[in-house]
Amino acid sequence: MNNHPTISSLEFVYRRTSLHKAISEPILLMGNTVSARNFPANHLPFRQDSTFWYFSGCTIPGAALLLLNSEHILFLPPQNPSDQLWHGPQEPNEAIAQSLGFHRCESIEKLETIIQNLKPETIHSIAIPATEVNQWLSNILNQPFEFGLSNGSDVLIDEVIKRRRKLRKDELEQMRWTSNVTAAAHVVSMHSSELHAPEWRIRSRFLSVLHDAGLEEAYNTICTTDGEILHNHHYHNTLEPGKMLLLDGGAESPSGYATDVTRTWPCSATFSSRQRATYSAVLSAQKAAIDMVKPGAETKDIHLTACLKLAEFLVDEGLIHGNPQDAVASGAHALFFPHGIGHLLGLDVHDMENFGDRAAYAHGRRRSHQFGLSYLRMDLPLQEDMAITIEPGFYIVPAILDNPVFRSDFKDVVNWSTVEQWRGFGGIRIEDNVVCTAEGSENLSHGIPKEIDIIEQLRSIVVN
Repeated sequence: MNNHPTISSLEFVYRRTSLHKAISEPILLMGNTVSARNFPANHLPFRQDSTFWYFSGCTIPGAALLLLNSEHILFLPPQNPSDQLWHGPQEPNEAIAQSLGFHRCESIEKLETIIQNLKPETIHSIAIPATEVNQWLSNILNQPFEFGLSNGSDVLIDEVIKRRRKLRKDELEQMRWTSNVTAAAHVVSMHSSELHAPEWRIRSRFLSVLHDAGLEEAYNTICTTDGEILHNHHYHNTLEPGKMLLLDGGAESPSGYATDVTRTWPCSATFSSRQRATYSAVLSAQKAAIDMVKPGAETKDIHLTACLKLAEFLVDEGLIHGNPQDAVASGAHALFFPHGIGHLLGLDVHDMENFGDRAAYAHGRRRSHQFGLSYLRMDLPLQEDMAITIEPGFYIVPAILDNPVFRSDFKDVVNWSTVEQWRGFGGIRIEDNVVCTAEGSENLSHGIPKEIDIIEQLRSIVVN
C-alpha cells in the first residue's frame, strides 16, 4: 500500500506555465505558516494551503512562489544549521526547488524587496488561512486580503477554479489509490464494531488502517451513534443494541487529495425493521442520484431527484401528508434531509469552499433562501473529470423538529404525532465519491459495502 502514485515535477511546471499564460502579469502565491499548539516549538499539525500546493508541490511552511515574466521563483525560509540537531539532515533549499521544477530559489527574506521593486498593483494574489500572511499581503500589495471574505484577485481566483475543478489523470490516480485505503478502513471498522465498545475505539481502528498506509485523515472523522448530529466530533457514546453507527471518514493522499465517504450500520447484527426501511430509502435515493451523474447534468436536479425519492418514503411512512412532489416543492422533506446532495472533492474535502460559492455555483446563480436548498453546496452543470460527493441522508433532529417556525409553517404537511414516534432514531447517511466521466460516472468508493445484506453479513460475524 505504501507504493502510492505521485505527481511529477513536470506536472507542477505545466500547471504554473498554464496559469501564467492565462495571466501575463506577476502572480504571487503564499504558503501556509505553522501555528503553535502551546509553546512556540510545539506546532499544530501543518497542512499546506491547497492552491499554493497545487501549483508548487511544496509542503514547507512559510514558502511562497512568484511567477514573473519567464521565471518561476520559489521562496523558502532560510535553513538554520543548528536545526539538524533536532530535525536531522536537511536537503538544501536549492535542491528542493529543483526537484519541484523551479530553476530559481530565493530566501523568503528577499521576497518583500523583490515585490517592492515591481508594481504591486499589478500583482495577483490570493488570501490563505494565515492571518499574519494576509495582513502582510494587504500592506505590501495595497489590497484587502481576508481568508474566506476578501479572497484576492478575481481574475486569479477564476483561473484557479477553472483548473482545480476538473481533475487531471495524476490527480484521479491519487484519489483512486486513497479511496482503496479508505475502503479498507471502513471495512475494518464494520468488522470490529463490537457491542458496548466506545465510539473512540472504532475511530481509532479506522485511523490505524490509514496510518498503516502512511496516510492521515482528510478531515476529523465522524464516528457516532448520534448520526442526527451532522458534524459530530464527540466520541463518548458506546455502541448499544438498537442503535446505528455512522462513520464519515476518508484518507488524504500524500499530495493532499481527499476522500470523503460515509457508511451507516447497525450496532446489532441486523437492522431493525424501521432502520431497514429507512436505510433502503436513503440507498435508493443515493443510487438514483449517482445514476444521473454525467457531463451536463445539473447538480440541483440531482439533489431534487434524491429529495423526491426520500419524500416518497416520508409519505409512505406517514411522516408527511400529500404527494411527494408538493413536499419537495414546499421544502417539507428538508426537515428530515436538511443538507445538500454533495460538494466538490479534490485537494480539499469541500474543495475550494474557501472561495465561497464561486467554485460550485454557476455564474449568476445564488443560493435559495428555502430551508434545505439554502445548504446546497453545488448548483452547476457537471463537467467531465469533476469529482463530487453524493450523500443523501435521513435524520431525526430535535432542534429542527421542535422549531416553532417549522411547526407552524408545516402544520398541515407534517404528521407531528407520527414524528414523535421516531424520536431517538438518529440518522442515516450514505456517501460515495463520484467522478463525472464521458460515459457517465466512476464511483471511486464502490469497494465499500453499502448493500443491506452484505453489511448484515459483516455485522453478524462480529456480534454473534
